[in-house]
Amino acid sequence: MLIRLRDITIEAKGYDLQCEGECEMSNHDENLFSGTFLLEIVKELNANVYITDIETNHIVYMNDTMKKDFRLDHPEGKVCWQVLQENMSERCQFCRISELLQNGGKGCLWVEENTKTGKVYQNYDRLIENEGKKYFVQCSSDVTEFTKMSRTARTDELTSMLNRRAGKEKLIELIDMAKDKEKIITVVLCDVNQLKKINDLYGHIEGDRLLRYFSSIIRQNISKRDLVFRLSGDEFVLAFYDKDAKEAEKKVQWVKKQLKEEKNSFSVQYEVSFSYGLMEIYPEDQYILSDIISRADERMYLQKRDYHIKQAKMELQQVTENQAVTDFEYDKDHLYDALSGSVDDYVFVGNMKTGTFRYPPAMVEAFGLPGEVVENAAAFWSDLIHPHDEKAFLESNQEIADGRTNYHDIEYRAKNVKGEWIWLRCRGRMITNQEGEPYLFAGMITNQGKKDKTDHMTGLFNKYEFEGAVKEFLVNENAEKMGIMVLNLDSFKNINDFYDQSFGDEILRITAQKIQSMLPPAARLYRLDGDQFGIFMPGSDENEGLAVFGRIQRTFYKQQEHNGRKYFCTLSAGYVSYPKDGDNYLDLLKYAHYSLEYSKLMGKNRITLFSDDILYKKARTLELNQLLRESIDRGFIGFSVHYQPQIDSCTGEVYGAEALARWHCTEYGDVSPVEFIPLLEQNGLIVQLGKWVFEQAAHQCKKWSRVKDDFHMSVNLSYRQLLDGTILDFMQATLHEINLDPSKITMELTETYLIEENSTLRKIVDGMQDLGIQIAMDDFGKGYSSLFSLKTLPVDIVKIDRGFVKNINTDLFNATFVRTITELCHDVGKKVCLEGVETEIEYNAIKDKGIELIQGFFFGRPVPADVFESLFFQD
Repeated sequence: MLIRLRDITIEAKGYDLQCEGECEMSNHDENLFSGTFLLEIVKELNANVYITDIETNHIVYMNDTMKKDFRLDHPEGKVCWQVLQENMSERCQFCRISELLQNGGKGCLWVEENTKTGKVYQNYDRLIENEGKKYFVQCSSDVTEFTKMSRTARTDELTSMLNRRAGKEKLIELIDMAKDKEKIITVVLCDVNQLKKINDLYGHIEGDRLLRYFSSIIRQNISKRDLVFRLSGDEFVLAFYDKDAKEAEKKVQWVKKQLKEEKNSFSVQYEVSFSYGLMEIYPEDQYILSDIISRADERMYLQKRDYHIKQAKMELQQVTENQAVTDFEYDKDHLYDALSGSVDDYVFVGNMKTGTFRYPPAMVEAFGLPGEVVENAAAFWSDLIHPHDEKAFLESNQEIADGRTNYHDIEYRAKNVKGEWIWLRCRGRMITNQEGEPYLFAGMITNQGKKDKTDHMTGLFNKYEFEGAVKEFLVNENAEKMGIMVLNLDSFKNINDFYDQSFGDEILRITAQKIQSMLPPAARLYRLDGDQFGIFMPGSDENEGLAVFGRIQRTFYKQQEHNGRKYFCTLSAGYVSYPKDGDNYLDLLKYAHYSLEYSKLMGKNRITLFSDDILYKKARTLELNQLLRESIDRGFIGFSVHYQPQIDSCTGEVYGAEALARWHCTEYGDVSPVEFIPLLEQNGLIVQLGKWVFEQAAHQCKKWSRVKDDFHMSVNLSYRQLLDGTILDFMQATLHEINLDPSKITMELTETYLIEENSTLRKIVDGMQDLGIQIAMDDFGKGYSSLFSLKTLPVDIVKIDRGFVKNINTDLFNATFVRTITELCHDVGKKVCLEGVETEIEYNAIKDKGIELIQGFFFGRPVPADVFESLFFQD
């Protein structure tokens, strides 16, 4: 028998072992380990070697080196964990025997800090077998000194915590362990508040003392299973094992409480606090470490921003009313850069380092500012801002102060010296210094109340007047009913593209005049934004709204002409009623826009009256968008790929499958692709999902090709994916990685995309074919159905739309269409696949028409991979 221990091979020829202790060795053990089982070199080897019976955990051999190390005289026959560990009541939780049994006994290398000797060992474990019985062998080396040096290199000198590199490694290990154990982990990113200010005021020695104090408080509040390390200067990462965000929040709040209570013992005159952000990680999540820390940082920033706003307000209160600020410095060389592109109204400029701003005399007079130079201006202005606008105002200013953005464009209401709420629009630009820190901020504040109330292009009142009119009506106690209609020109962009923007502006003006002429006396038309108009209809109900839109629809339904140029442009509308649908301006306008959007989705050139059903659908759409994003961000949780068989019509055997995405939503259950695919198209997430589906389908094709060598996989490709510049490289890399023949993959594109005269799309399609991937034209006959395209388009397979299968046994047109298209495709060297075959009658009607491939419920619905295997690959 040969036993390989690390790099030493020992021949067992019989070595007499004396067994004493709690139990005796079996005859089987004596036969195995009798005689010269281990040579003297192993006996004196400068490494610990021992062997146990895996069924009883009894030690059957230990070399002298290990006996001395553990101070054991006769360990043979004793239970290993009772003599080699402290305070163990069962097999060690870190024992590798279970792992070795799973991997067939192959060796594993690991590091252990022993509970009895206190030393660190590097262990090499494996299983050996003799006469059907298995034994555990371990050979270990003392690496305590090396580990101490290694730990020093992995430790942050200031706080004695793990440093950035070591901490990240440990965090990855902890997350992997949590996934294996199906446990949740909550990662917390902490940032000590105002460390830079403390360093500036009290020196870096004091700042270092604060960091050591902060780190000591944190370590007092984490368990052995948790993790903490210093990420950067004032940032620390905590990871709570098997704790959700609620439990982690309690821990963090307790740390905050301790910092506050022990502040006096720390002997400081400044506040000791920190901001933090939490990120939960579930076992099924697929985040990478950088994503986890980035998301925690985003949530921490919200706290940090609020903290700075609070501090700014407190500092303002400390400034006395008699304290005049006259000294104002700024870099005048950058003034023009900051102000260029702005309008001439109230000009302001601010020093971001001091928070001091300068305003023109006109603004001082209008809003009662303490002077042209105002210290801590953001906090001062917050006292003048309307309560509903204050939060957005302060957050926007704090983002500038933090350097998160360098441009500012916000509207808010401020109270002037007369006590009136005035709408202001503030636009500005931030300049950084050489170190990249916020330095100069300057721009213009526009008094919307002074602006012209009229839209100069159309001559109509603008959106501000529209809002004012509606709000004035709503505060009238005698108001009974009112309607709001929001209209939008359908496909107006086509007019601008076909002619030019100047002609488009003329069409907007003419359209406004025509609509105005069709309104009842009390109704008024306003231009909102772009090609959108609003009609305020006091005293009107839904019937009056429908009648008004009917007149508008009839006028714009036909082709029109202006200056010898013909154009066609219908309108869509949404209508909302007061008080039935809402009692405030914001809700009424929002519901009107929801109704307009529904009109667009339903085909345009129509009006939609608001209803609770529209609100439900809109709310569902918004929530589904959010849930889709969360599912994809968390590693495509809830998504799966189903496979529908494609049948070889000649043999009746499976030719391949079409991969189809499915989504099970946590909130709504199974959501149809008809609903979630368009949402993914709109928000751009279809690119990420498309790549994931391609990877899943390619791997599945590779697996099934081992069973059926000529198995093919079809994958749908969306228009948004075609526009992604990385799609070709991604496909090539994926297929190369798994060593899959590209000819086994077919990418399906709709006829509409393929016939589009777009050089970029054509280049991508040609590139796929150059790789060897087949191209299929999906839903042929549903779109333009250009017969010439059958000859010119670079496709290998034409998939005839399922609509032509219905009643094919009795519908002469459908039967003729399928037969003719099949013959034409064969004439130009293309295969044909017929979709939607659901009955035996339909199958019998088309099976002799020369079609190569058939797909439909008659042969199988889309099913998960394991079900597909059981249906088509059983022996």
